[in-house]
Amino acid sequence: MRVLIIPVNAEFYAVPMESVRQVMQRTEVTRVPMPPSGLLGVINVRGEILPLLDTGVITGSGAIPSAPYSVLVNTEKETVALAAQAMPVTADLDEPVAEGSHPGEIGVYSSGGRLVVLIDTEELVAGHLELTRAK
Repeated sequence: MRVLIIPVNAEFYAVPMESVRQVMQRTEVTRVPMPPSGLLGVINVRGEILPLLDTGVITGSGAIPSAPYSVLVNTEKETVALAAQAMPVTADLDEPVAEGSHPGEIGVYSSGGRLVVLIDTEELVAGHLELTRAK
């Protein structure tokens, strides 16, 4: 399976390439007043306003201090941006080495000498956006 690996804190998360729309560097983020946990702000992509989510918060690995990269991911209902701390890279994943241990985790894979958690973007992003809209 072809994926995009997103570095977050000291961990690596992957999203299927078919859901990736674009990777952006140094995106200008517009902060929103009193944002819910996990929402870094919004970004303008050719006139389309998209939420920029803190990938560390939505995966449970902790808030990230900066987001020099954004990964635009298409979900069933909308496109969102996931923050990345370093340049995301593509990889091919084979068989999982373990099952995911948290909601939204599909499995754990070995890639390039590191463990990579394949995430269910629909579950994590949709669930998190529902929580942010409810606040």
